[in-house]
Amino acid sequence: MPRVAAMLELVRIYNCLLAGVAVLIGAIVTLGGWGLPSWIALPAFLAAMFVAAGGNAINDYFDRKIDKVNRPQRPVPSGRIRERDALVAAQILFILGILLAVPINPYCVLLAALNSLVLAFYAWGIKRRGLAGNIAIGYLVGSTFLFGGLAIGDLSLYKLEIIGTLAAMAALSTVGRELIKDIQDIPGDRKPGFKTFPLCHGSRGAAALAVAFIAAAVLISPLPYMFLGFGRVYLVIVMLSAAAFVVAAAIILHGQKVKTAGRASFISKIAMGLGLLAFLAGALLHA
Repeated sequence: MPRVAAMLELVRIYNCLLAGVAVLIGAIVTLGGWGLPSWIALPAFLAAMFVAAGGNAINDYFDRKIDKVNRPQRPVPSGRIRERDALVAAQILFILGILLAVPINPYCVLLAALNSLVLAFYAWGIKRRGLAGNIAIGYLVGSTFLFGGLAIGDLSLYKLEIIGTLAAMAALSTVGRELIKDIQDIPGDRKPGFKTFPLCHGSRGAAALAVAFIAAAVLISPLPYMFLGFGRVYLVIVMLSAAAFVVAAAIILHGQKVKTAGRASFISKIAMGLGLLAFLAGALLHA
């Protein structure tokens, strides 16, 4: 049992569950209703979970030396999981995630394989290379919703526009929030020599870039109402999301201290949740 608990901690099981839920949300938004067949929902949910679990495991494998100093309680540096076992677990989880996508359709198989590669390269070194790491995370978050949309198998232009807009908004806002989090993490990232965007270009530059990504997400948010038939409920909720993003942007532009960045990051998270709720409401009420 202790080993099982350590393995669940290694893969961050709750984050994996969130990845699976995001896939289901993407599918529901694309489908426009709750009638998602179980033979699609279950493998899609599990595929996302296993790929995310593989990403978390390989991340801890590559961070094992740094974690000995910064997070010695984690499974690998604490010795509860051997280094080689973490690497093997990551490989097995990636393979299982890709195989689970096979019954769905070839598009999901390709996306599961691509995301496994992105997660591996992210853990290997992209995460320490400034903006590239932030963009990688933004892509991975956006692609989770896209995976759910592709699982439906309806590749009509209208459906692709709906799920593509959701994926783009999620990706752009995630990059903005990741930059804000990097500002918050400056003290901890400086010690191991990370080359995050704020450390390389300054916290003000990072704040300005974060706001630019968030602004891009906000600017495309009315598109489903204007062109895709989403109703007023969507517009009202997405306007609340945009307002929260504006507050977060104002906070981080006003000051870039650790506590200030923490508040901006938290409000951005609320804004992202509202944006997701807007899409769900818009898709379900439009159906």
